[in-house]
Amino acid sequence: MGAGKPMTKKCVTEIFRAIVEDSEDLSQGYHGVIPKNLLYADTTTGRTRLIWYNPPMKRKMYFVGSLGIPDGEVIMPGIVYEANDNSLKVYCFKGKIPKAPLYQAPFFNVSNHAVCLGTAKTKRPKSLTYIEAMEYWETMFWNSEFSHIYGGNPVKGNLAVITKNCIEKGEPFPMDALIKSKIKLKDILK
Repeated sequence: MGAGKPMTKKCVTEIFRAIVEDSEDLSQGYHGVIPKNLLYADTTTGRTRLIWYNPPMKRKMYFVGSLGIPDGEVIMPGIVYEANDNSLKVYCFKGKIPKAPLYQAPFFNVSNHAVCLGTAKTKRPKSLTYIEAMEYWETMFWNSEFSHIYGGNPVKGNLAVITKNCIEKGEPFPMDALIKSKIKLKDILK
């Protein structure tokens, strides 16, 4: 045995290739074009974590009848999504791209950024491209019925009244109603 040497790129590539050939999970990993709005991806064996964002945009929202909010479109602030294997968290940001600070997501069915996906139904993508995975989670979130305050009130004011006004008047969600989160963007990009 001789003195240790740093591994070469070729050596690491050969080790990885050998592992992939022996591992069905790795060979089925995420692939494809990396979208510009993807901030972080960890798809190691037994674990998947994607973080991406949408800039402010108009979104169709659905509500249970008991809230008294009509289904409709709202111009929402920017949203950061954090998807793990079977769960989703959402954060809000001001501006066109996420940076510090993040804010509580101004939605029903969200507590401490964790989303309750109770009524959400959609098929998981057969292909594991980054784009299809991101679309899957966004569909799960936006096509569910918003139904209840899950945890504490996520905004300054009454979330139901604010949301109803935004839908009926066609106004953007008011940025001054957002509550700053204790979590910063750098905290979730680890």
